[in-house]
Amino acid sequence: MGLLQKNSLIPSAGFFRIAPFFYFVSSPFFKSSILNSVGKLAFFFVFLIFSTLVSRPVFSEPSPAISAQALKDLNLSAFKRELHLPEAERRSLHYSTLYAHYRKNHFQNIVKEIDLLPVEQQSGAILILYGNSLLILGQESQAISAFHLAFQKADHPKIKSAAMANFALVYSMSKRWKEAVQWLEKALELNRETDDWHAQGLSLSQLGAFYFKLGSADKGAAAHIEALEIAETVPIPWLEARQLGQLASLYYRDQRLPLARDYYQKALKIYKKLDDPLSEAGLRSALSFVYKDLGDFETALKLQLKALVGYQKLQDSRNRSKTWLNLSLLYRDQGQYSDALHAAEEALYIQIPLKNLKKLAEIEGTIGTIHEKKGEFSKALTHLKKARVYFEKTGGSQEIHIVDLRIQMLEDQMP
Repeated sequence: MGLLQKNSLIPSAGFFRIAPFFYFVSSPFFKSSILNSVGKLAFFFVFLIFSTLVSRPVFSEPSPAISAQALKDLNLSAFKRELHLPEAERRSLHYSTLYAHYRKNHFQNIVKEIDLLPVEQQSGAILILYGNSLLILGQESQAISAFHLAFQKADHPKIKSAAMANFALVYSMSKRWKEAVQWLEKALELNRETDDWHAQGLSLSQLGAFYFKLGSADKGAAAHIEALEIAETVPIPWLEARQLGQLASLYYRDQRLPLARDYYQKALKIYKKLDDPLSEAGLRSALSFVYKDLGDFETALKLQLKALVGYQKLQDSRNRSKTWLNLSLLYRDQGQYSDALHAAEEALYIQIPLKNLKKLAEIEGTIGTIHEKKGEFSKALTHLKKARVYFEKTGGSQEIHIVDLRIQMLEDQMP
């Protein structure tokens, strides 16, 4: 059975650390974001670690910034969408007041007010709000306790399913995918029983990502397809865009390039309407590599540069660095080595103060491969050895082995 063939709907049975829930994000992708893509996984080894198709783009002329707060708000909104929240008790006085705080991101106020509430007034729905707020504030263990208590006090299946789904998200944040799937499948059962379509769509979308983490590609694809159908029908535009992007990345993995292109373009159109510049930039970056593989370098380059402008406006240094690296790979594959080196050096310059050792290793490795392509073996060795040092600090034994092989091959070619 083909990966994306729908074998029947999933039987009842990132979230990856506060980031947009995209395969191409991260984030979100979007592992997120946004392209920690299953669709890009094969390229990780093809380009020997350094040519990983990282997502997001940037270019040289600075654009007017929106504000640093805008980026925080977009990331926070993306995380909040991953957290399950029951609609029950919306009309109760306490819940309505607390929910108003939640919508305005006044999480400290929610925690303080619920702490002052008598225990008998701390209903299951209120405790879900409490747990979500604690999780957003980074108080994971307290959030788990709140979800556990909400589950115990739940007087409605929707409240119980929300507690179970949020348990799953907490497990996913620790990469405990089996436990995450078990809790989310139980939550989905209750979602189906109560005809809670919004919760079903969200659970299926998250399950699809978790199934892939466990290596169940067919189940993951089927979950995303069903989530897309729900999102289109209800409708839930942001969830529809997410599923289109995720399925596009799967089509890209299978090199079904026209389908991947069409799905990314549909998702991009929705994000434009939703005024979500962060997701727009991530999709443009992902779509760029589809056009690259279709042989349209000019369009691929334009898409990366547009994404770059988006990240500049958001003052998103992390993704600006990734985009420069993407540009470097595009230029390198076209034999434009001077441009490739310039782009990689820009990525390095931005990444140094961020102190992400793995990314620094990837960039140094990419610079090494560019010098190798130019026949500058001595310079290539210098950068590959720098990459090795960074990988040693991250404990990446597999990456170190690959770099060692590359270094040995270069040394054998040198006089």
